[in-house]
Amino acid sequence: MHSTKPPNLVPAQRLRWEIGAALLLKVLLLFGLWFLIFRWQERPAGKPDIAAHFALPAADNFSSQPIKESDHVR
Repeated sequence: MHSTKPPNLVPAQRLRWEIGAALLLKVLLLFGLWFLIFRWQERPAGKPDIAAHFALPAADNFSSQPIKESDHVR
């Protein structure tokens, strides 16, 4: 009778290392893709002015428009 050997298997330690390296590479590539899509294209030239961003419009615009009540009856 012939004795059959089991197929040569990769050692568990090497398999863990390969899976860890593949996951690390995947995370790095996903982060790079996120950076290119969302951060690179819309990067402002200078620092944005936060006060101007949150400033309210001038009060003149509101007082010049009369308030119209609706004729809808409930």
